[in-house]
Amino acid sequence: MTAFSSARSGVLPLIALSAVLLGGCAATPHADASPDDGTAPVDTLRIGFASDPDFTQIANYKWLADLEDSEGITVEESYFTSSQDSFRALVSGELDMAFGTLSSGIALVTQGGDPISAIVSDMKAPDYILVADDALDDLKDLEGKRLGISTPGDISDSLTKAVLTREGVDIQKIQFLQVGGTSARMGGLVSGQIDAGPAHAADGLAAIAQGGLKNLYSYGNTIGDYLQQVVFVNDDWATAHADFVQAAVDGFIESVRWAAANKDEYIELAADYVEGLEPDVASEAYDVFSDVGMFAVNGGMDESLLENTVAIEQEVGALSGEVPASSEWADTRFVERYLEENGEQ
Repeated sequence: MTAFSSARSGVLPLIALSAVLLGGCAATPHADASPDDGTAPVDTLRIGFASDPDFTQIANYKWLADLEDSEGITVEESYFTSSQDSFRALVSGELDMAFGTLSSGIALVTQGGDPISAIVSDMKAPDYILVADDALDDLKDLEGKRLGISTPGDISDSLTKAVLTREGVDIQKIQFLQVGGTSARMGGLVSGQIDAGPAHAADGLAAIAQGGLKNLYSYGNTIGDYLQQVVFVNDDWATAHADFVQAAVDGFIESVRWAAANKDEYIELAADYVEGLEPDVASEAYDVFSDVGMFAVNGGMDESLLENTVAIEQEVGALSGEVPASSEWADTRFVERYLEENGEQ
């Protein structure tokens, strides 16, 4: 399995438990003003990720490094064990932006009326593969076995259930165990704690290369367009800093377009952040990205993508009841403005 390091200064240490960051502390408001015209200055961007960093997020690191250079800011990164935790930190005011699953963000908005909105996405298809003990031959063999997920309702849970249900597997006969992120699931496989678990392509392929495991199934074979992760923003903060948010979204989409067009450079940059990832594994993982059309080069906020992602989450029960119109939980203006000025790909 791969390990990760940061090559950039100003990055916070890995936070294994969100309680370290939340810990009952009251939200700390920004000291700067919030003018109606959205031009309040930004000195520091506090951004949260919903899991340990992985090979899928190399474009994110380029984006943040470029953003620091172009906007003259400091980026503070925090890492959580689930989308729910990263979004709770966003709601509490501990973060300005946060990565996570669309369903987790929608749930917070619909259940609690929390003022957060999806503004952009970098992944419009899942790169997940289902890594399993080498003794398992097909998906039906999972019945009666233990399958590791991150947390109920998160992408590792909802996408896995969608794939298995569509492929005729009785998920009621599978024991779903809450293990943690991709690295924890691969560790659980190696130790025999679980029999199978979803993994991002690079982590899964790296674990398989060590022996005793196999790629049982590629999620891209079953799941169509699906927003694998989305950036949510605190609405009040975004209103006060609208100019900065637009610049951030512009740079975000540019970094995704760079990632989609530059395999060699992507892998070269990954070497600064990913320890122990063999070049052939990195190349194979990037090819998975390309094969499934993972990179959201147009920002991922078009209505069909949003609707399809919501439909999948409803299918597996990650979202229940009536889901409000996307205007209630997505702010597409920043992506739309970028596309108006730069065109679609």
